[in-house]
Amino acid sequence: MPKKRVTLKFLAEQTGFDISTISRVLRDDTTLSIRPENVKIIKRTARELNYVPDTAARSLRSARSYSIGAMLPSLQNQIHAQIVEGASRICRDRGYSLIIAHLADPAGEQEVVSDLISRNRVEGLMSLTFREELRRYAEGQEADVPVMAVNWWAPGFESAVTLDERPGARLATEHLLDLGHRRIVHLSGDMGRFNAAERFAGYREALASREVTFEENLTQAAGYGYEDGVNAMNALLDRMPGGFTAVFAVSMLTAAGAIGALSRRGIRVPDDVSVIGFNDGMLAEVMSPSLSTVAYPLAELGCAAAEGMIALVEKSVPRFRRTIGGPRLVQRGSTARCPA
Repeated sequence: MPKKRVTLKFLAEQTGFDISTISRVLRDDTTLSIRPENVKIIKRTARELNYVPDTAARSLRSARSYSIGAMLPSLQNQIHAQIVEGASRICRDRGYSLIIAHLADPAGEQEVVSDLISRNRVEGLMSLTFREELRRYAEGQEADVPVMAVNWWAPGFESAVTLDERPGARLATEHLLDLGHRRIVHLSGDMGRFNAAERFAGYREALASREVTFEENLTQAAGYGYEDGVNAMNALLDRMPGGFTAVFAVSMLTAAGAIGALSRRGIRVPDDVSVIGFNDGMLAEVMSPSLSTVAYPLAELGCAAAEGMIALVEKSVPRFRRTIGGPRLVQRGSTARCPA
């Protein structure tokens, strides 16, 4: 026999509060006057009974979709997966649907965004990637739908949830310095973008704090993917074979690609060269050698982004900005003391 759906009416019978009050509590209606202990009773009962809001019925009553869109540049990147996991949990708890759109090709951005807004009727749009076309939506020139930058920022985007990335980049570089390395390569992203610029700044600050001279020839433009790391490391080795003992890569995947390129050149990690990446995930654990990284609470970032997006949709705030800190060094097998 199918399990009976838990309704607001059933919650009212179980708690003794009226349906309207329960509905407003579960929507986190800040205008509702109710004692905190009663809020706890209602939410605890809803949780214990596995109450799930009837989004379809609510949408019909209110002419709203209760849907949030999330644009991802990759469906395989573990960093994006951790962020979406946190955002999905908040959306589910708040009675919203999270619709994922894959945006690998910049040429298709306008079509993807238009579909999310017109066909899927999303009420807000979280973007985990920056494209120039998206700025028009963020600045309100195309549609009255709030847009939030997630895990990056650029001028024109008033709402954003980002990582405090400089301390993490400093932590990664300082780890290599603590191991005795002084000639440390940085495989960077596009310096015109927020994340890459912040990580590069943290790298330089760490060198300066230990009075290690910054050498421009120890930087190599790369990107955030595995192949980016392979190509950047090969380009660096072609123009200056040897001459460095450690690598700080702009991302976990970039670091993985760098290790692959080093290995194919007969350069051992970490015996000859140590490598550390930025952000953490399962890939870092299963690699050989396992990858040292700087980890951030990415699921927490996703939760904050979803909370902020819902606040924008419900017009309880005009804009939303938050920065998530707390970088943590995860030392694994890819870093070791500088060879004599």
